[in-house]
Amino acid sequence: MTAIDTPLAGPAEERRPLRRRVIDQGALLTACFGLSQLCSFARNALLGYWLTKGDFGIAVTIALALQLLDTLSDLGADRLIVQAGDGDDDRLVATLHATLLARGLATAITLYLLAGPAAGFFGVAEAQWAFEAAALVPLIKGFMHLDSRRHQRALDNRAFVLVEVVPQAAALLLTLPVLQLVPGYAAMIVIAMVQAAVSVATSQIIAARRYALALDAAIIERLLRFGWPIWLSAIPLIAVYQGDRMIVAKVLGMEALAGYSAAFMIAMVPGLLAAKVGNALLLPVLVAHRHEPAALLRRLGLISEAAVLFAALFLAGFALAGGRILPWAFGPQYKGLDVVVAWLALMWALRIVQAVPGMALLAAGETRPLLAAGCIRAAALPLALVAAVAHASIEATAAAGCAGELASLVYVGVRAGRTSPGLTRALLGRTLFLLPAAGLIAGVYVLAPTGYGTLAALALALAAATAIAGLALVAMPSLRAMRRVHAL
Repeated sequence: MTAIDTPLAGPAEERRPLRRRVIDQGALLTACFGLSQLCSFARNALLGYWLTKGDFGIAVTIALALQLLDTLSDLGADRLIVQAGDGDDDRLVATLHATLLARGLATAITLYLLAGPAAGFFGVAEAQWAFEAAALVPLIKGFMHLDSRRHQRALDNRAFVLVEVVPQAAALLLTLPVLQLVPGYAAMIVIAMVQAAVSVATSQIIAARRYALALDAAIIERLLRFGWPIWLSAIPLIAVYQGDRMIVAKVLGMEALAGYSAAFMIAMVPGLLAAKVGNALLLPVLVAHRHEPAALLRRLGLISEAAVLFAALFLAGFALAGGRILPWAFGPQYKGLDVVVAWLALMWALRIVQAVPGMALLAAGETRPLLAAGCIRAAALPLALVAAVAHASIEATAAAGCAGELASLVYVGVRAGRTSPGLTRALLGRTLFLLPAAGLIAGVYVLAPTGYGTLAALALALAAATAIAGLALVAMPSLRAMRRVHAL
């Protein structure tokens, strides 16, 4: 029996060590991912302060191109190591290394060949050379060592967080020197290359096993079976994660894209942090209980309540105060984006909640529903295009995406209920807890003076978060039970 198949729950004396390990790993992941996201946000904020809005917009378009091709080439090799029963097998990991290298080479060639059309599409033909240079980034990342994912199978995330944090910290430390030496948006290309190189070096240095390449047709076929729904889902995911920004860039221009991207980045940080911690920490636990329906449902119930509570707190905080914090982070040219930040906060809150049924499906090896969910999200993209053209505002574009997120959440919740009976009712019922958060925010917007300042916004956000947390301890059964256990 491998580590991933060993039950992580059992008698009380066995559950205590597991709980301790989960708490310890959760604290480690939260701290390290939080530091990583803080470094990433600080780097982007420095770029926003230093560059003109036009140059910052071009830098964002290059980053979008990199993210687009990275998403389109993802077959989920790293997740297969965590999910598979034989994820510790040397030949499996070596073959996945080879597929990762092939992916990096193919992505680099594709970006180089499409550099001209991409620059022309965004109306920045003068930046074609930058798109071509950026092709080195995925090529460098193709040499990543996947050993850190193997350790995650035993709830050991130390190697994984080093691969995550060290490159982000190095990129942040080099941002100001690079900005002083390299003019304009070219600085972003240099920083991205350095970050990719440090990521590869870190993964290789800390690996417990020697880096190896292999070609095993059976393993490649297995990866394709596991990953083709993930790969196909990349197409609608592009619409979800990059489509709205592409629309803003094409219809409203680089300066509008700079404002929208700044708002997107500030709303993204907590949501991305929650998703990364959840997948790294909770997926192995759920996989271990995939054959124990009662235990799996109990854990999913608690996880879903925690996710909904976090989403509600996040929504309240960023909808009320995010727009006032944005100029502090990116500069005074990014004032007046409160409504955009509020809509994007709602979008990310829905994504946080959806991560729970998504993990339930991944734990069961069901990836096809994730493809359908991406298609549902993407269905809102034409609405975002119409909103951008008709209203010429980034607020309307942000609002259009929330409808697709809500529909996708309902679908994934229903599909996850087929693998974990009872999960649909529990999850969707708990999601209604977002309504009090939205009600508090609406009430504040109606009753509070329209000209309240940053400190007042922060005070309102803190008061709303306190009220939501208190309501959660009363209304959510799993959290209420945990409170009683700790009170004993």
